[in-house]
Amino acid sequence: MATDTRLWLLGQLRTLRGHLRSLITVAVDRAEREADVLMPGFTHLQSAQTVRWSHWVLCHAAAWQRDDQRLGQMMERVATLPLGSGALAGNPFGVDRQALAADLGMIGGVCPNSMDAVSDRDYVAELQFWASLCMTHLSRFAEDLIVYSSLQFGMVAMSDAYSTGSSLMPQKKNPDALELLRGKAGRMLGNLTATMAVLKVRAVIGDVALMRIAR
Repeated sequence: MATDTRLWLLGQLRTLRGHLRSLITVAVDRAEREADVLMPGFTHLQSAQTVRWSHWVLCHAAAWQRDDQRLGQMMERVATLPLGSGALAGNPFGVDRQALAADLGMIGGVCPNSMDAVSDRDYVAELQFWASLCMTHLSRFAEDLIVYSSLQFGMVAMSDAYSTGSSLMPQKKNPDALELLRGKAGRMLGNLTATMAVLKVRAVIGDVALMRIAR
């Protein structure tokens, strides 16, 4: 199961990295096209220096770029082969673990210690930390747009595709999609905390319990 989990997770990380890089590309393209748009910068929600809109866009893209770098570094640790470790003390069959790792695309090689290999779930916790930090960056981006689209600021107009009208006040346009994005960031933090609580007593908890929490 440990090998299957790593292989599945490696595929998910490749998909996530593709989405993240698409987001960064869109941000860079928008910044280039809208480089002449000026806006007030804010500190403590008060107007500060005048900045370019593109500068604000790229400040979030810079955080996403760090997320991409962390994801790339993490993939090697996920792609480490535990196969051949047996229940905890290896196997007597002379399995060529290095060849297996190469055949399965495990770029991190093989786990060096069989007992650690069958109990290690650091890569699950690391992914959830990465997801929590990435979602925190997305939440900050969403919060900025929520503030900028409010009537008091009036700097951004939300597309109808990502907002809804108020049931009581039809002149309002509520940034529901951005608010949902902020809410999902909190769920990532909760999942990380739950996984860490399981890992601290990993010796008496089965894989099934851990994977239920990870989902």
